[in-house]
Amino acid sequence: MTWTAQLVRKLPRETLIDYIIEVLGRMGFKNYERVSDRGKWGIDIVAIRDDPIAGMEKLIIKVHTDSLASAKDINVFGDLLDKYKADRGILVAPIGFTKDARSTVAKEYRGRIVMWDADKLAQTFSNYGIEAPKIEEEKDEEEEKSPLEEFDLDAPLLYEFSPEEITKLIAKKASAEYPVKPAEMRIKSMKVVLTSAYILSWSVDEKNERDKAVVFSKEKVVPKALSSELATPVKKALLNDSSRIKATEREVINRISPSESVIVLKERLAKELGVPEGDIRIQERKKVYVPESVEVELQIGENEGKARVNPVTGEVEFEMEPLPEEFFREKVREIVEKRLGERPEEINLTRDGWKVKVTGRTRRFTFEFKFNAYTGKALMAETVMTDEALRELLERTYPEGEILSLEKGKKVAIADVKLKDGIAVVEVNLENGSLKEVRKLPSPEEALDNAKRIIEENFPLRNLEMKGSRVIEHKFLELELEGEGGKALVKVDGATRDVLDYIVEITPEKAKELVKEKYPDFEVKSVEEKEASYLVTAENGRHAIKVKVSKDGKLIEETDRVLLEDVAREIAVERIKGIDETAELKSLRLENDWVAEFQGGTKVGKLILDRKTGEVKEEDVRFTEVALENSFHEHIRKIYGETELRTERLTHYKEQNYVHIKVAGKDHLYYARIDTRTGKIISEDRAPAKGLTAKLKQLQLESKYK
Repeated sequence: MTWTAQLVRKLPRETLIDYIIEVLGRMGFKNYERVSDRGKWGIDIVAIRDDPIAGMEKLIIKVHTDSLASAKDINVFGDLLDKYKADRGILVAPIGFTKDARSTVAKEYRGRIVMWDADKLAQTFSNYGIEAPKIEEEKDEEEEKSPLEEFDLDAPLLYEFSPEEITKLIAKKASAEYPVKPAEMRIKSMKVVLTSAYILSWSVDEKNERDKAVVFSKEKVVPKALSSELATPVKKALLNDSSRIKATEREVINRISPSESVIVLKERLAKELGVPEGDIRIQERKKVYVPESVEVELQIGENEGKARVNPVTGEVEFEMEPLPEEFFREKVREIVEKRLGERPEEINLTRDGWKVKVTGRTRRFTFEFKFNAYTGKALMAETVMTDEALRELLERTYPEGEILSLEKGKKVAIADVKLKDGIAVVEVNLENGSLKEVRKLPSPEEALDNAKRIIEENFPLRNLEMKGSRVIEHKFLELELEGEGGKALVKVDGATRDVLDYIVEITPEKAKELVKEKYPDFEVKSVEEKEASYLVTAENGRHAIKVKVSKDGKLIEETDRVLLEDVAREIAVERIKGIDETAELKSLRLENDWVAEFQGGTKVGKLILDRKTGEVKEEDVRFTEVALENSFHEHIRKIYGETELRTERLTHYKEQNYVHIKVAGKDHLYYARIDTRTGKIISEDRAPAKGLTAKLKQLQLESKYK
């Protein structure tokens, strides 16, 4: 049987989803499952594939079987792609797609939404070796060559009989109790057992009563059929004189003769109505047939089943046995030989509920199959080439080649094979051993010249040589280069031989050399290696600098420059002497800038010198307490002519930058507030040393100059 678009369109929706799930497994998707609630999710299948070339791929699938898929259906599916963060989606529409739908995909979802119609499904199922269902392919032939024959009956049927309804009842029963689907069932034979019965019209004149009775047998009589559930069947039967049924065989059982039916009815009515049999009149008698039972033999997949149906009550008895082990062994032999061309050397079979698992090996392959134990349908079919056979195949195909890498997936293996004229990227189908060359990459030696030229022209490396190479993602070459000044790791596009990426790292000596070139007057003192750069420290007679050199040697950045301590000291001393000739440098330290502290005979303070230039950025100079005291004494002598002065108190408010001083003279007390930075008197007062008013004045001044 072959797949056709017509066959695909005939598949029930659930069956179609089963086939799509089966093909996903053969396409390399390691995880795929039907969603539990289509109404909630809006999709039917989620699948994930780890492709050695394309990488991880998430796929969602929705099956649309009701009509042509429209542009609206496309947009709704596009929203689901975003909702579930899928890389791609397949919208399956066996009936097809509207023109607007195809236009929407081309304009808005190109590469993200794939459309599968019936033709695409048939082609995909064929390409991946999915076996076409025989029952669907033969459906039209069955309609023409049905095993059922038409039988003409000489009387009408009391109850309607439909082979289709019988089949539905059996299918419902079978699918509820066994792992079978209605689409897998086909009728082989149908035997209908009919019994004859009689409809009699009767009346009792004295009682003014009349009705119709149905006599099935001597034991089973329905005297008043028109007031029972038989009313409708009786009325219909009386309208016909004959009937026709479809079956492969019929059997008629006569449990009562026409004459006996009259006698039995009269006896029954006489008892029930309490009248003599002679008062009972029979106006009409009509023979009918009653479908009593239907015995059906069915072909269910590769198996057979039997059913017995009561067409009146709808009760069904169904039975089928699991297929024998030898069936599955032979089935596997056929599949393996057809797919691989090798006979199995070992076959192992285990049963798990309604599934049968068959494993084994051939000379070059291992295989695993899972079957429905009752229908024989293949649920999973995996054949995988062994590692030894895979290497043997590659070595036989490329006898002079060197296998650089071999990445083995579930369904496909990708190998990089080094040849004289380049590197062949080879894809091997592990299911059947077929081999194809996906692409050809240049040899590392061919890629070296361009890679070397690019690096040497743009980075401070020379005379590069290749120390190693490898293939990345089966698309790119990675060259490991070393030479004067450092090393480089270069990624080369295998298709164009262009440099795609690189990592360059110079040596510490090269970093030192680059700094010397940029700062010829400096001497390198140290080289410290960081994560992505080198930190080079260098000095000349005046400065120390820190220079950041990137690992690739392209960025040379001065990150710090500072005066040497001796130079900063010399500048600080010169400035201090300009402030106070007697001053001495007490300390010199490097914070953000150089900080110099000094003390002299008249002044004390701190200077902030720019770390790079030595320029004075800030001065904090104050007069000493002794200098301020002597200055105030001199001021008093000059103004008031005092000759005998004695300082009684001097209080230094350092944060406010002033002092309070109290000096006793011969007849007066002198008070002052003096700025410690300028030496200028901010305010001053005096009070008599003796007398009543003197005491009051002194109290005021003591508070002011405390």
